[in-house]
Amino acid sequence: MPESENKQSTETIWPEEALKIIEEHKDNSNLVILDVRPEDEFEVEHIPGAINLDYDGHEFKKKVEKIDKGKSYIIYCRSGVRGEYFMGIMKDLGFPHVYNILGGFVGWKLSKLPLTK
Repeated sequence: MPESENKQSTETIWPEEALKIIEEHKDNSNLVILDVRPEDEFEVEHIPGAINLDYDGHEFKKKVEKIDKGKSYIIYCRSGVRGEYFMGIMKDLGFPHVYNILGGFVGWKLSKLPLTK
């Protein structure tokens, strides 16, 4: 998470970097791991601690408008493409700290990082 809480920060980060941030902030409720894959994929397996916010096409913006802008978010989709797109939407909506995992869930899994089934 960024050092300056006043500066907007949105970027795509390596899976290992995401894990480091998650581990460093495991007791911090201001960091949210957001899985934007369809719910059925999320239920099979996901990153530990993640919550599912199914991207659901054009409905994503409406869903995101309802979540807390005061928190920092690590988001991921299946391959990283939608995550990058949705990170941009969140930035446009004024979310100050949003990170997308490079390669999405596939990148995380290929990096042999922890999973929850």
